[in-house]
Amino acid sequence: MILALLAIGPPARAQGPNFTLPGVDGQPVRLADFHGRWVIVNFWATWCTPCLLELPELQAFHDQRHKHAIVVGVNFEDIAPSEIRAFVERLAITFPVALSGGEPLPGFELKGLPTTFLISPDGQLADTHLGTVNAAMLTKRLAELQSAGDSSR
Repeated sequence: MILALLAIGPPARAQGPNFTLPGVDGQPVRLADFHGRWVIVNFWATWCTPCLLELPELQAFHDQRHKHAIVVGVNFEDIAPSEIRAFVERLAITFPVALSGGEPLPGFELKGLPTTFLISPDGQLADTHLGTVNAAMLTKRLAELQSAGDSSR
């Protein structure tokens, strides 16, 4: 009996949040594809004024930091993908935009929009922010999280 327990090995690490959703460009957006980089997952909607105010900030952050962190926008409404695509093109958003169809995603607890989740390079949820964010705020928070991670090693 003891040998059988030892053969099982150490307990598996809890898996972080994950998703595969259709992208606004028709290609799937997989959170796992960004493993090894920080991922800023931002839930938003076209009718949400605070969301619209922060989208240019998310784009600025993405433009400045895309080698170390990537922004993934998740549209949280049930409207035609063509409407969302036209909206994203009008705002010149270049980071990946996924379509949730207004459905909640396991591992992402939404209490309102906009909500931003910071996913660590190893795929674990590192932080959640309800409300608007800006590029400076995201840069500062990532530096804090990276510093805390470095000191725990």
